[in-house]
Amino acid sequence: MVDRLEFESDDIRGEKGEFTVIGTYQSSRLAHEAGLAILAAGHHYWVYPVDDLYVLAVKSKYSEILRREVNIAELKNRFWPPISIDLPNQSTRKAPTVLFALFLIGVFIGQNAIPNLKELGMNSSDGVFIQGEWWRIVTAVTLHADVAHLAGNLLGISLFTYLCCRYMGNGLAWFLIISVASLSNLTNAYIRLGDPFFSLGASTAVFASLGLLTGFPVGVYLKTRDPMQSRDWLIPFFGGCILFAWMGGGEFPTDVTGHLLSFVFGTIVAIVISSTSIQSKLNAFHQKMLLLIASGLLTASWMLALL
Repeated sequence: MVDRLEFESDDIRGEKGEFTVIGTYQSSRLAHEAGLAILAAGHHYWVYPVDDLYVLAVKSKYSEILRREVNIAELKNRFWPPISIDLPNQSTRKAPTVLFALFLIGVFIGQNAIPNLKELGMNSSDGVFIQGEWWRIVTAVTLHADVAHLAGNLLGISLFTYLCCRYMGNGLAWFLIISVASLSNLTNAYIRLGDPFFSLGASTAVFASLGLLTGFPVGVYLKTRDPMQSRDWLIPFFGGCILFAWMGGGEFPTDVTGHLLSFVFGTIVAIVISSTSIQSKLNAFHQKMLLLIASGLLTASWMLALL
């Protein structure tokens, strides 16, 4: 390793004397960044290419002091710039999201063709816990009160669920969305047990997907355990909370409790998923199987309701 350089009076900088190498770097940029600490101390430095590296040299009589200055600067800046979250990009295929939207439209059309379809599928505290009609927590996700209700949920699904698929893959994302929405319906029905409670709408799926999007960067942050840019997880988290506050509230008959449960459950599940990197451990076959389970759950629930 080169630790000393000799320069004569004809050197391009007009310097003369003995120089000491106080650091070697992979690039010229890194060497000059280290040299900023030397300039701050009121001294000069020189950078020269040696083999595949760049050496940082100073006058030998100041070498020990300047080496210490460089070390202090590197220690202070060891976490700068902060690490940026590397969010995964699992899938960008729109087919599952489009098919679910078409399914919602088909069910809404069926509500007009089959008069009691809404009564058969909507969430009900008595129906689920007293009559044992557990499928209601799933079928309720696909029912809507009117066209405006359907249109609003289609807009949320087309955006939030698609982004969830990019983070986690189509299969895992849709499995979690349906599961979280169903869990929130189940919890909501249990909370209202003893009261005449009914609810319907894909808004539970919309806010479940929003919760998944909100919690996913937080889980990635917890997994890294390194200092990183707060904006990479704070902005998505608070952005999701603001969106929920804007979209999830309302007056009767809006089911605010169901919206809140879906958002909270989705956020918690996403933190667990991303902090354990489950999505990265699933291959294409696993994703397809989870997508099949999610679609099978919807189909089986409606079959039971109609039978």
